[in-house]
Amino acid sequence: MPDDARLIEIKDRAASRFLALPGVTAVGIGGRERAGRPTGELVIKVFVQRKRPAAELAAGELIPASFEGVGTDLVEMGEQDLLGNPPPPPGKPEVPDMDTDTARRRPLLGGCAVMADLTWVGDGTLACLLKHRTDPSKVYALTNWHIIGDGDGGARSVVGATKVGQPTNQDSVTKCCSSIVGRYAGGALDTTRDAALIQLNPGTEWQADILDIGAVRGIHKITQAEAATQTYPVRKRGIRSRLTGGTVQAINATTNVAGVSVTNTILVKPHPNDGVPGGTQIFFAQHGDSGSALVNAAAEVVGLVFSAVLRPGQPGRGNATAVAIDVVISRFQAVEGIPVEVATAAVPGIVNTVPGAAAVAVPAELAQALAGHRAAEAVSAPAETAQAPAAARWPPGVDPPPPALFAGLQRDLDRSTAGRHLIRLWLSHQRELLDLVNRNRRVTVAWHRGGGPALFQMLIRMLSRPELALPHTLDGEPLPERLDRLHQVFARFASPALRRDLDQARRLLPDPSGRTYPQIIDALGAS
Repeated sequence: MPDDARLIEIKDRAASRFLALPGVTAVGIGGRERAGRPTGELVIKVFVQRKRPAAELAAGELIPASFEGVGTDLVEMGEQDLLGNPPPPPGKPEVPDMDTDTARRRPLLGGCAVMADLTWVGDGTLACLLKHRTDPSKVYALTNWHIIGDGDGGARSVVGATKVGQPTNQDSVTKCCSSIVGRYAGGALDTTRDAALIQLNPGTEWQADILDIGAVRGIHKITQAEAATQTYPVRKRGIRSRLTGGTVQAINATTNVAGVSVTNTILVKPHPNDGVPGGTQIFFAQHGDSGSALVNAAAEVVGLVFSAVLRPGQPGRGNATAVAIDVVISRFQAVEGIPVEVATAAVPGIVNTVPGAAAVAVPAELAQALAGHRAAEAVSAPAETAQAPAAARWPPGVDPPPPALFAGLQRDLDRSTAGRHLIRLWLSHQRELLDLVNRNRRVTVAWHRGGGPALFQMLIRMLSRPELALPHTLDGEPLPERLDRLHQVFARFASPALRRDLDQARRLLPDPSGRTYPQIIDALGAS
């Protein structure tokens, strides 16, 4: 048997020849199987859509029993499809009783949903977290390029500009409830990889963990000896099929996916799913699982899942393909010039924070009330709240108001004409209002310099603190005048419909200076 490097060279030549034949879907290195049992012999594995008798094959289409002295093993496996959304139609899931996991995860960790700010509405899975090898201020999330790099209508992510969120691509006025976690930092879908980096925003909390798997312990390059066993165990956690397990069929494979022959791939077949009690796993990965980290039994990342055999009736349906993690990391260094390494942890649950979060200017009149409210929460919160994981915090250091408070706010606003207009204003124009704050530079600057985020946070706190009152001034300016200036800049760039509703809202709003939440509600009813 040739040494490892020599065997890869032979496999590459075999791939060039065999993938040109009709029906061949992948060529890699793995163990031979006879009657479904591994023999331990290392061979070139040739994957075909369907095995056919020699009599049906044209001259030159027969796969020889060996290639350049290395045995071959013919395996049935259908065509690979990229695993981006959309998922199956409602009511027809590929995995029964399992919906896409679009839960918000804070701190950020592997195995959760991720979506770019493109016109495409699909999403995929965040694999794991990466660190810059020389710059501790830079932390990245890893996923597939076809998830965050490619959108509808030919849209493409732009390095440093395209926002990426978890679980959605929705931004927020105050950023405290924003889904945005970072920006696209580079990647590609080509013959060597389907991988993309997201540089996390300063202040983002993250863990070197993967949901349902735990702390990541490092990376591992699967050896030819390990692949020969046909029993090398791997797992992945994706947002569609959750935690699934399988075994490695081949490594260093060249696989035809969506018209591209991707090299250095790992082919995986599913086995009964240990992650679902009493369940039998049909798929290793499905639509939405793109970007999942392929992890071995030692909690080491070995690959990045990007495609699978999903079409009904095809042999090997449920098998999946990943790009080897060492190739993914080396390509970021070679192409984008970004030296990264997989973030690791000795135990799960360690929360890290991306350095460099910029301080938000808070008007002096609000600073004491906001700080006092935060301190009061830390003292008075029940034990189960005070000890809640970081994912439950909103924003960092402050417990989110319970849903009942917001339901109460709606009931209070519904009692007056002015209040009902505010509800209609938000329901009718929330997308445009958010876009103005997040995309129109003049509105963004006016909103932040005018103390908008701090004022909004104060109003939220007032829902549960009836003794808190708005100040008479912001940065020394009378509060009504500050609100007038904010109204003017929004109205200037608003659509005619939004401008009309904003003007009406400003006429209906009473002067809130010095008033508590109950007093503001009463004043709305009298306006």
